[in-house]
Amino acid sequence: MTQENKWILAIKENELADGDKKALLLEGNKVLVLRIDGDFYAMSNKCPHMQCPLSKGTLEGYVIKCPCHDWKFDIRNGEFLDATEIKVPIYETSLMEGSVFVNMEGAGK
Repeated sequence: MTQENKWILAIKENELADGDKKALLLEGNKVLVLRIDGDFYAMSNKCPHMQCPLSKGTLEGYVIKCPCHDWKFDIRNGEFLDATEIKVPIYETSLMEGSVFVNMEGAGK
């Protein structure tokens, strides 16, 4: 049995400036969409430590810092910088006709 991708419209490209982030609720999942150097990234908006919203954290380059306990994650792969075995779920993104889509396949698993 093959699984199909589950692409969801997340945001219009022009709604997110470069270096900015936006918290969204996509199909019941808290997702953080970020734009760095013109590329879009999507990850869970919940820190794996205590579920703090990463959207309230600071973003420096490709690293977002959790506002609760200063845990730092690479937005490209979701890895916690101090212990790479701990990860925030990330989602594939695609830009089509001025809209950003997020692949929610496997969300919540």
